[in-house]
Amino acid sequence: MGDMNAMPKRRERRVTVPITVRLWGLDRDGKVFSQNVKTLNIATSGARLFGVTAELERGFIVGLQCGNMRARFMVVWVGEKGSSREGQLGLRAAENGIWSVALPRASDEDFSVWLTENYLDNSETSV
Repeated sequence: MGDMNAMPKRRERRVTVPITVRLWGLDRDGKVFSQNVKTLNIATSGARLFGVTAELERGFIVGLQCGNMRARFMVVWVGEKGSSREGQLGLRAAENGIWSVALPRASDEDFSVWLTENYLDNSETSV
């Protein structure tokens, strides 16, 4: 049997881009939490976060908000306390992903323009 703590093999390319997002849900004690965290990288169907202090476990469903977009994700791995991954979380979309536009190619240099155009400047969106 393989290492139970090994991260699952990636099925898609991830883009390294720091975005502040809001993570919320119920922790392992059943208490509601909501906190701002950052992405380490994102993919069409998931994300790797850091700065997570909520006590979560694999299989938990959490909410993630980026700008005006919200989606539910399943926790697929939790960084072990005392390890280099402490405070990190691996998520897989539990529904259509939050990153609803095509991700930039790895060769694109200015992610900030892409982020602003696609995620951060939603002030002109009418309801």
